[in-house]
Amino acid sequence: MAKVSAKRKNKSVTVADIPHVGPGTPCGDWFRRYWVVVGIARDLYDIPQAVKVLSEALVLFRDEFGKLGLLGLHCPHRGTSLEYADIECGGIRCPYHGWLFDVSGQCLEMPAEPKDSKFPQKVKHLSYPVQEQGGLIFAYMGPDRDDPPPLPKYGPLVDRGSQWQIEPVRHADYNWFNFFENSADPAHVCILHRHAGYGQQSWGNQFFSYTEMPHFEFVEMDYGMKVVMTKPGPKPGTEFVDEMSLALPSIVQVGDTEFVHAKMDAAALIEEGSQCEHWMFVTPNDDEHFMLFTADNYKGPEANFFEKLKALREKEAPVQEVMPYDKRQFMPYKGNIRKEDLMTQGTQGLLGERSEQLSVSDRGVIKFRKIVVDAIETGLHGGRPKGMVDKKQATEIYRLDTRVGVRVIIKN
Repeated sequence: MAKVSAKRKNKSVTVADIPHVGPGTPCGDWFRRYWVVVGIARDLYDIPQAVKVLSEALVLFRDEFGKLGLLGLHCPHRGTSLEYADIECGGIRCPYHGWLFDVSGQCLEMPAEPKDSKFPQKVKHLSYPVQEQGGLIFAYMGPDRDDPPPLPKYGPLVDRGSQWQIEPVRHADYNWFNFFENSADPAHVCILHRHAGYGQQSWGNQFFSYTEMPHFEFVEMDYGMKVVMTKPGPKPGTEFVDEMSLALPSIVQVGDTEFVHAKMDAAALIEEGSQCEHWMFVTPNDDEHFMLFTADNYKGPEANFFEKLKALREKEAPVQEVMPYDKRQFMPYKGNIRKEDLMTQGTQGLLGERSEQLSVSDRGVIKFRKIVVDAIETGLHGGRPKGMVDKKQATEIYRLDTRVGVRVIIKN
C-alpha cells in the first residue's frame, strides 16, 4: 500500500492535473502506480538507449547476460550521460571515470578509487524494475519498487494468434491525454474521419455516416470505460455494434481495424465479428511529448493480414489540394486518419489551460475525465485505482471489450 503524505491527503484533484506527469504531481504519482511501456525488445541492441518517461531522463539497456536495466540517464558521479556507456562486466560502465553499475543500479567498480575502497558498495544509482512481455518492455516507476504490483497478462501479448505484430513506436509532440481521451469522443470519427477510412466503408448501413451517426453509450468498467456505438441491424431484433475501450492508465483498444483499414469483406465480418485486437499503449515522455506502442493480434482466416493492412495504410494519402501559399504546419491532412488525429489533437493545447465549451455530444469525454480524476484520487489516498490488477487477477488474461459486428438485442 502506497503511503500518502499529510500534505497531499486533503488535496483535491481536478481535470487540470491530468496532463502533468512529472514526479510529485497528482497524475504523475498516479501513473507511477502502474507498469508502463518504455521500449520494444527488438529495438534494444548492444548499446544503451536513452528514453524519457514521465518527465524522467532514463537509460534502457540489456546486459551481456540478457538482463534488462532501466537506470537514471546521468551518472551519479559527475553527471555524464550513460547513453554513451559501455555494456560490459555484468553492467553498464560510464565512459568518463569507469563507474560500473548493474541492472539494479548498484555500483560494482570505481577504477580510480583505492583497491580496498568500500565506497562503491555505498553508491546505488536510480533504477526501476523492468519486465518484457510479448515483445514490449514494461517498467514500474512507483513507490513499491522492491515489491511492485503484478504486471497484467495483456491479451494480445500473451495469447497471440497465428498472426501478431508489434508496430514501430510512434512519437508525438503534444500531450498524452489529448490522444488518450480522443477515443472517448466517438462523434469525431464521423466528422473528422469522413474523408478517410471511416467515411469510405459501407458496412453497417454506413455505420459512421456524417449525417446519420450511430447511437453512443459510455459504460464505466473495472478497467476504465467502454464506448458502445450502435445502429439498427439487418434483421429485426438485431443491431450493428462497434465497441472500443479505454483502460487506465493509458491503453486504447480499437476493434474495427478489419472494417475500416483493411477493407475486408463486410458481409462476412458482420456475421463473424472482428478477429483483430488492436491495442495502443500510450507512454508520456513529459507533458508535451508521448510514445505510442501498438500490439496487434489477428485470429481470423485472412492470410498475410498485417502485410495487406500495411499496404492499404500506405495508400491512405491525404486528398486535399494544397495551394502554394498554404504554409500551415499540418497541411495536407484530410484523408489520412493518423494525420487527421495529429492535426486536431496536436493543436488543442493542454487540458486545464485551453478554453472549452462542452456540449451534450461531449458526455463521453466528461464521463471519462471524471473516471480518470477519481482514479487519481484513489491512488493518492493509497487505494488500488482502476486498471491495476491484484495478484489473483494477474493470473488471468487481461481482456478489453471491442465487439464489432451484428448482435441480438437483449431486452431487460
